[in-house]
Amino acid sequence: MSADIFIFGLGNPGQEYRLSRHNFGFMAVDGFSEENNFPPFINKKNYQISNKIISGKSVYLVKPLTFMNLSGKAVKEALNKCGVFKMPETADNSGNSNPNIILLHDDLDLVFGSYKIKFGGSGGSHNGVNSVINSLKSRNFTRIKLGINSSDRAKFDTGADYVLSNFSKDEIKKIPGILKTINEILSIFISDGIAKAMNNFNRK
Repeated sequence: MSADIFIFGLGNPGQEYRLSRHNFGFMAVDGFSEENNFPPFINKKNYQISNKIISGKSVYLVKPLTFMNLSGKAVKEALNKCGVFKMPETADNSGNSNPNIILLHDDLDLVFGSYKIKFGGSGGSHNGVNSVINSLKSRNFTRIKLGINSSDRAKFDTGADYVLSNFSKDEIKKIPGILKTINEILSIFISDGIAKAMNNFNRK
């Protein structure tokens, strides 16, 4: 397994999706990039990528440009281009373990303002996460789930409509504080690993 760390933020490209709830992963990656003075993202065919050495480790920030439901295509392509490792052949919890891959994504089951660090497991109803699992043929990577559920959900006919809607004005005011915590999680993850990050930040 590579010693490099890959942090993927899921979302949809395009200005019209910039403040949508489904783009929380993009926001988190951009926030970490700004906080740590990463160089500008480089545009590739299916993703944007930036790289910097932190705590002696090469950290890559990646934003897929394939739209959410095809996120796995971009994730796999980025990892293959960097020659990271060979994934296992079946999409289960066996095979190679890759804790140095981190996926940041919105989560409809967690209330807005909350988060959860998780290793492995299914993608549930999240099409972007499922796309990554199917493309890599593995669930063995780390996810930071960012809660987006709120009372506003009742205003929408479907969950799909809700996740593509923009954060409310009140939520937008709170996002910087949430992203500050995510930055702290990622910093500890990079310097000390998944176990310490989970012990310090996962809420009961």
